[in-house]
Amino acid sequence: MAPPTPVLRQVTVEVLSTLGWLHGTLHVPAVQTLLDFFSLSSHLVTATSVRVPQESALLGFVALRRDSITLVAPTLTGPLLAVPGSHGPTTPRDVACLLDHGVLRGQLEVTVGLRLSDHLRQHGPYIVLRHCLFAPYGATLQSPESKTLEATIVNLHRVAGVSEA
Repeated sequence: MAPPTPVLRQVTVEVLSTLGWLHGTLHVPAVQTLLDFFSLSSHLVTATSVRVPQESALLGFVALRRDSITLVAPTLTGPLLAVPGSHGPTTPRDVACLLDHGVLRGQLEVTVGLRLSDHLRQHGPYIVLRHCLFAPYGATLQSPESKTLEATIVNLHRVAGVSEA
């Protein structure tokens, strides 16, 4: 007898990868947050209806290497990310993540009493930033390449550094 298939929900996302910005749909178990999905997934993350930079046609299916993903931003709100303060009392801190493609600025919920570096050691490899702004190096906040993102999951393995803004 085959194990039951989990109930999945479709989550549209923007993904910053080694290829640049991809747009697609993830199929996430209904009982998992998007953060849990990434933390618990295998080395491949599957997506459907994927738009690849500079390509006109959508790809029906792509298996992305998890280690090629720098950040994931859901395009809709909902029970997709960890709830702030779910690991004890936290305080929001403005941080900047230095990435290959640019700088991501946003708010990180940091455990009260911890330095940023200690918090990152304890809560990696994925962190959630809220109220984000992504801008390529040398670009202004008004440039067409800049993006406002309500929330992102950042893969610390693909980040050159994190600083307090």
